[in-house]
Amino acid sequence: MGKSISFGILISFIFSIASAQEISPYGKFLKDSIMVGEEVQYSLSVKYPLDWYVVFPDSTNNFGPFEYYNKTFFPTRTDSTHAFDSAVYTFSSFEVDLVQRLQAPIYLLNGKDSTTILANPDSVFLKELVTVMPDSLQFIENVDYQEVHYAFNYPYLMIGLGVFLVLLIGNYFIFGNTIRRKIKLYRMRKAYEKFSLEFERGIIKIKQSETNAQLIEEILVTWKKYMEKIEDRPFTKYTSKEILRVGFEKELKTVLQTIDRSIYGAIGDEEMHKNFEALEDFTLERYQTKIKEVKHG
Repeated sequence: MGKSISFGILISFIFSIASAQEISPYGKFLKDSIMVGEEVQYSLSVKYPLDWYVVFPDSTNNFGPFEYYNKTFFPTRTDSTHAFDSAVYTFSSFEVDLVQRLQAPIYLLNGKDSTTILANPDSVFLKELVTVMPDSLQFIENVDYQEVHYAFNYPYLMIGLGVFLVLLIGNYFIFGNTIRRKIKLYRMRKAYEKFSLEFERGIIKIKQSETNAQLIEEILVTWKKYMEKIEDRPFTKYTSKEILRVGFEKELKTVLQTIDRSIYGAIGDEEMHKNFEALEDFTLERYQTKIKEVKHG
């Protein structure tokens, strides 16, 4: 058994080295310098054999020191032996390093495993708005007389605040749990209404463009952000496989696999909106379950 595991690890290592040597992702910033918080585009492309399955990083990837905004993915181009994929990412940075570098990854899928292959490093320069600091500061004196009014009665104010605090603390101990529960239920309801409206608009857009991979990914991220709130789990950092492992495989396996194929494999589904409608139904059930837990908790 130990020999089989060691042999499998050796084969995987050899495949990773061979893969990294055969393909070379190319990443480049589309301008040389930026200011703090300014958006910058980054191009990532790769050429690979037709029988390979390559996945580009999405919004869940760590692109530090840059913040991810969006991604534009272009259709795959092929010839008799190779395929060519490319995407343009929009980032911004709030770091103050004068030179900021990025080496984006791509992922080569191999059965249940994946191999990370890094693109060439590229960098942008930070534009400095303040280049020279003065040695000293000059202050302007103002010695004009300023009249001060003392009409306000502060002792009465302090007495009033004291009475108010006593009443507030008393109400907190008597009705605290009920108040907190109602506040939480109100916030949950408002958050769900906001999500439901945004998600429904996304489904309408998907009905108009069932195979738009970028749109599908954006709506999926909207769903993950809401699920992260009600489930208190990092859904935005989870892959679909990790989401299924936390206990939702029965409800979401087919739906998430179909969505992933459309995003990462460019395999369209003319009824993609039905998968998002299934996500919408599932989310409503989870919301109702959480509401009951808060009411009776």
